[in-house]
Amino acid sequence: MDHLPGGVAEPRTVRLASGWSAGEIVGEVPAPARRGRSRWIRPVAFAAVAVTVGSVAVIVAVVNSGSTPDEQHSPALSGASSIAVLSPAECPVRSTNPPLAPPLHKGDAVVFIEDVTLPDCTRVRTGKTVTKIWRLKNAGTVPWKGYSLRRLDVTQQADQCQTIAHVPIKDTPPGEMVDIETVVTTPSKPGLCYVRFKMVDASGTVLFPGSRPVNFQIIVDTL
Repeated sequence: MDHLPGGVAEPRTVRLASGWSAGEIVGEVPAPARRGRSRWIRPVAFAAVAVTVGSVAVIVAVVNSGSTPDEQHSPALSGASSIAVLSPAECPVRSTNPPLAPPLHKGDAVVFIEDVTLPDCTRVRTGKTVTKIWRLKNAGTVPWKGYSLRRLDVTQQADQCQTIAHVPIKDTPPGEMVDIETVVTTPSKPGLCYVRFKMVDASGTVLFPGSRPVNFQIIVDTL
């Protein structure tokens, strides 16, 4: 944990496995004033822990300050548009942070809630059609209209999982959660499908350039 002048602690950037983790906030985080200028602080990753008090579930944000053993042994990948061929033994794949950058729209932010279906390293038979669902929350002040998830590897090879190139996101007001789903067709050969998407607006511009891609990781097997 670094400290800014005046004894104010600056959050540390945490590198977690498989893209976003539950409760991870991406977007604009205001920093303490420094010589009359504002500055951006890299988003901090949180693990959301549900605590039940009476009949109310309270979400407690806990900073994850280190890598797990699985993360230490999984390959680290950048946010490049194409990736090397990966094997099932490399699942879960760890994604590194891209360069620090503010969101496209001031005040926009997103929280990854959970993988509703097909959590990382789920085994699926070859030649099957399944549905992947992510749950995200609009944690900012900007309404989401015309947003979508754009697949980074647009030229899909025969040995990759097939999806549509743009997965639409329902219009979502600030404070609301949304389920985003896409149909996935697995290839005819076993392997690891590691497919990544970035959130874009109606013009196709990336909304959160400083965040890791949303992804799914499926182990394709003959079972």
